[in-house]
Formats: sequence, C-alpha cells, structure tokens
Amino acid sequence: MKKLIILLLSALLIAGCASSKKYLERAQYDAAINMAVKKLRKNPSNIKELDVLKQAFPKANQVDKDRIDFLKTSGDDNVWDQIFNRYANLKDRQQLVKTLPDNVLNSIGFIEKNYDRELLDAKKKAAEYFYTHAIDLLKRKDRNSARDAFYELKRVKQLYSDYKDVDARLQEAQFLGTNNVLFKMLNNTKMIIPQGFEEELLKISLKELNGQWLNYDTKSNSALYYDYTIYLNLNNIFVSPEQVNEESHTEEREIEDGFKYKLDSKGNVMRDTAGNDIKIPVIKIITCKVIQVHQMKRAMISGTLDYFDNRTKQLIKTDPISAEWVFENHSANAFGDLNALKPETKKLLGNKPLPFPSNPDMIMQANQILKQMSKDIIWCNKGMIQ
Repeated sequence: MKKLIILLLSALLIAGCASSKKYLERAQYDAAINMAVKKLRKNPSNIKELDVLKQAFPKANQVDKDRIDFLKTSGDDNVWDQIFNRYANLKDRQQLVKTLPDNVLNSIGFIEKNYDRELLDAKKKAAEYFYTHAIDLLKRKDRNSARDAFYELKRVKQLYSDYKDVDARLQEAQFLGTNNVLFKMLNNTKMIIPQGFEEELLKISLKELNGQWLNYDTKSNSALYYDYTIYLNLNNIFVSPEQVNEESHTEEREIEDGFKYKLDSKGNVMRDTAGNDIKIPVIKIITCKVIQVHQMKRAMISGTLDYFDNRTKQLIKTDPISAEWVFENHSANAFGDLNALKPETKKLLGNKPLPFPSNPDMIMQANQILKQMSKDIIWCNKGMIQ
C-alpha cells in the first residue's frame, strides 16, 4: 500500500511538473497546445510558449488530416462518424488558438480555415450510415440486434434531433430489445386462501426494478410477449393454534420500616461519638404475587420462486421462500404490594390480554412479508434475465 501511494504521488508530481515542451516532445500535441495557450493568455511575449504553439498546432492538425485521408480511402461506410469527430477536432482546436491576441497569431503564422462544409458532409453521412444500419438491425427482429440498433439510433439523435422517423424507430428498438417478465402466483397448497390474498400479493411494486432492457409486470399485457415468467408457487400455509401460557411467581423486595435504638448490655441506648442516639433501620420484606399471561400465534407461508424461460420452455432457476408472521402479547396481573415488583414487571401491568387475530388475518400479515421477500429475491436475480 505504501509503495502504491508513493507511485501515485510520483505520478502526480510528474504530471504537475510537465511543461508544454515536454508534451510536444512526447507528441501529445493537444496537451502542449492547451498549456501554451493558457500561458500565452497571461504573457503573449513568452517566446518558449510561442515556439511550442508554432510547432504543436500544425502537427496536431496534420495528425487529424492524415487520419481523415486514411479513413476516406478505406471504402468503409462506417467511418463517417470518426471523420466527423476528426473535423470537429480541427475546428475546436482552431477556435481555441483564435482566442489569442493577433500579434501571437501572426507570430505562429496562423491562417484560419473553414471546416464547416466538411463537418456538415461527414455529419450527414454518419447519420445516414447509423440510421440505415439500425434499420437493417431492426429487421432481424432479435433482441441483441434491436439493442444495437437502439444505440445506433441514439447516435443519429445526437447528430440530428429530428432525423427522419428516428423517435419512432427508437421506440421500436426499445420495444424489441426489452425482456418482459410476468410475475404470477400459483396456489399449490390445496387450501382456500383468504379473499384478496392474490390481489394484495400482486400489488408488489416491481416497476422500480425495471431497467433499460427489463420490464416487470404483475398483470398480463396482451400487447407484449413475455420472455420470462416468475411463478410464486405457494406450497404450504400453516397457522398455529392459539397458545395461551399462564405462569405465576412471587417477587419480593427489602425495604426500611422504621428504626429501633441500639442498646448496650444493660439495656441503655447507645450513642455515637457525637453524642447522638444510634438508630438501627428495621428491614421489612414486601411481596407481590404476579400472574403473567403469554399469548402467541404463528402464520407461515412457504414455497418457491420459479423462473421459466418462455422461449425454451425450461425452468432456469428455483429459489425457496418462506415468510412467517408472529402475533405475540404479554400481560400481567399483580396481587400484593406493587412496590415489590421489578420495573420490567410493572410495565406488563398496563397490558391486557388481546383477542387473537383470525387465521385469514394472520395469513394476510404473512403475505406482506412474503411480498417483500419476493421482491428482494427478484432483485438479486435481475442479472440472470436482462
């Protein structure tokens, strides 16, 4: 770790010490130009920076021009975006240098050139290529090609915001490139589930799990083909009997209950060194009987989340799932001196026995937990179906 820190600091120091001349020597022409321009704005008479700029500017331009010539002679249709970027480099670099005073521009022999026609021509041909290629990809009607088409069309949109029907084609590419997933529930418990159970479960909020190429639905949309179906198979629903446990115990505490005088062997009251009567506290034990009532009832739902690939008709993954909700209540009654009770016991005195929830209510409470657990598992498996 220490070596890494030293290397990073060294790199920062080297970068901080780099000069325009060093950049020029390393053929980092744009870095040399940027630094020279920055210094010449402050001091237009800087001979060293003038010399660097005079050398770096034409060399950087020539690199772009050579690349443009090579790309144009390649015969490939997909080179126009690169050509456009190279012409953009030439124009942006020229605009940067133009910000310098006229005497500096005269010193380096600056002659302004108009690249607009070349830029517009390359831009037009790049957009035409991306659009045509995207249309060809969309004709394949497969997901990966549609996604490639989407990114080609996004590049068209960057070049021309209103190019032909690019917006409609983007929607088409998005539609064809998206994996649609349907979430469904299957009751295999051989039990009648509470009314509204499935409806409540399917309120699970999956839209926030949607991604660029992933769409979840809990209700089938006839306009969509679902690539995957996630089945929440309910295999078991269990509700325990109502449990009421009563226990009693006695709590006690020692308290002072007055005092008595300390007597000597002759029955006289003894005194301390200050002449005061010596008093002995009288300790009394107080007690209180406590009857505690513990109520408990459990509901458990278990099953699996099964992922089906609808294209291959195969089960591709199964995850076990189990949700439990517990109703629990503790109350107490006390008989005797309440001052003998512990603080935690006193808190229970304010509680009363409660009516047990019905079995359907217990199951619906467990359903809420099941819903969140399902969402968590689906989130973890997103990468498998994107």
